[in-house]
Amino acid sequence: MRVCFYIGIEDLAANALIETLKKGKKRFLTYNEIENYGSRVIQFLNRNGEKAILILSRESTNELFRNYSEYFEEREERGIKGIALKENKKIEDLIEQFRGYLALDVLKAFIDEKSVQVLVS
Repeated sequence: MRVCFYIGIEDLAANALIETLKKGKKRFLTYNEIENYGSRVIQFLNRNGEKAILILSRESTNELFRNYSEYFEEREERGIKGIALKENKKIEDLIEQFRGYLALDVLKAFIDEKSVQVLVS
């Protein structure tokens, strides 16, 4: 029986920010960048025989800011809205909160170079 991974905006945003912080200290990602990253993560999982669904909606985004307000805030930079990591949080905080419970296949998809490429190019 195949497992289907459901990937929420909180895991997507946190892992996107982890990867961009590793590469160059970028603490803000547009919604478009996060969505493109999510598409690459899904492609990676599908290529490896896994089924996965992104859960991206205004409601889930509002939940992100409600449930994880100590980590994230909505911000606008150059007229484009996105998600920012709060100044008092570090990469280690994100890793501890958002990576400890991930399935190995999903973690591999989050750190895959092709997935990360859309965030740092």
